[in-house]
Amino acid sequence: MQESDKVAAIRAAMPAVREYVYLNTGTFGPLPTLVQEAMQREAEREFLHGRITSESYERATDLKRRAREEVARLLGCRPDQIALTRHTTDGINLAVMGLDWQPGDEIVTTDMEHPGAQGPVFNVARRYGVVVRTARLGTGAGDVVGALARLIGRRTRMVVLSHLTWNTGAILPIAEIATLAHQHGALVVVDGAQSAGSIPTDVGALGADVYAIPGQKWLCGPEGTGAVYFSDEALDRLQLTIVGYASLAPNGLEPIGGYFLPKPTAERFEVGGVNVPAIAGQFAALRWLREDIGYSWIFQRVAALGRRAADRLASLDGVDVLTPPDRMAGLVSFTVRDGDPQALVAALAQRNVIVRWITHPYSLRVSTGFYNTEDDIERLVDALEDARRATAASRSMV
Repeated sequence: MQESDKVAAIRAAMPAVREYVYLNTGTFGPLPTLVQEAMQREAEREFLHGRITSESYERATDLKRRAREEVARLLGCRPDQIALTRHTTDGINLAVMGLDWQPGDEIVTTDMEHPGAQGPVFNVARRYGVVVRTARLGTGAGDVVGALARLIGRRTRMVVLSHLTWNTGAILPIAEIATLAHQHGALVVVDGAQSAGSIPTDVGALGADVYAIPGQKWLCGPEGTGAVYFSDEALDRLQLTIVGYASLAPNGLEPIGGYFLPKPTAERFEVGGVNVPAIAGQFAALRWLREDIGYSWIFQRVAALGRRAADRLASLDGVDVLTPPDRMAGLVSFTVRDGDPQALVAALAQRNVIVRWITHPYSLRVSTGFYNTEDDIERLVDALEDARRATAASRSMV
């Protein structure tokens, strides 16, 4: 199949990308029709037949198993190292809250982290007297490893950082950082919110101990789905913070003051009931991406469209692209000399172009998904220039 035919077939399966110039996958990816259908089928089955039969329980168990297997294929690990979650932040919390922190212990992080990672880090700092040491990375273009190396030391117990930063779109050198952290016995916890589904990810090669991902962004699944990988070392060292029925090995809890035995796999980090229709949608999305589209093709296309967007934006007078060109994927941040990011996002939305603004650094952000086209990027450029002309004209009338 020719590339143009493949893209056309993908876009035919994703109604939202035909309604808008959809350039905000970094917040929510568009839902494919087959994901909606999978969720509808499961919801109707629950409605018509209930959720209490042995068949319902077995079906939910099997869906979760298959979803874990698909995540494992994406991340290059074993299914028993995967726990299903609601979002990236769940996975970060499970990792950060899982150590027996002592006053004076240190967490190393960066100034480019999403609040979903910052929150858990500063929570343990407040509760346990942990010291947070923050690397200042700018846009992520410089010596990232050196900046972190200056902070990692004998008191460091965990390093928390993004694989692909949510604000400037820089790919950070996780493997080199993990090697350094492991020399000091620290665990490496990675926020994979913007990397999972947009760039190749092999958690073993990266040396990540925990890798948390969402289902609703680049993986085009429903909201309220996600997953987290734990290395064998992390499974040995991290304690459970939230414990429920799903965490326990068979007969793993003696209720009359007896014993507590968690499951031996990453499933111990799952708690209880789940939204089965959402898991059905998550599984359908992951299988579609792997079997029908292909991850290698997805990663290449996302990167090519990201580069094209960066080049076209950089060619405009007064536009500065912040994303480091040698660490770029499909998430591109930029500023406009004569434009306020929030106002420009609103103006672009009026022109049917969906992007978002970022607080730090205060900028606009474009996400180029595998379903986007070169024409989408031209429409973005045209809409941006039109909005700037309209703003300039209104100012001249004042």
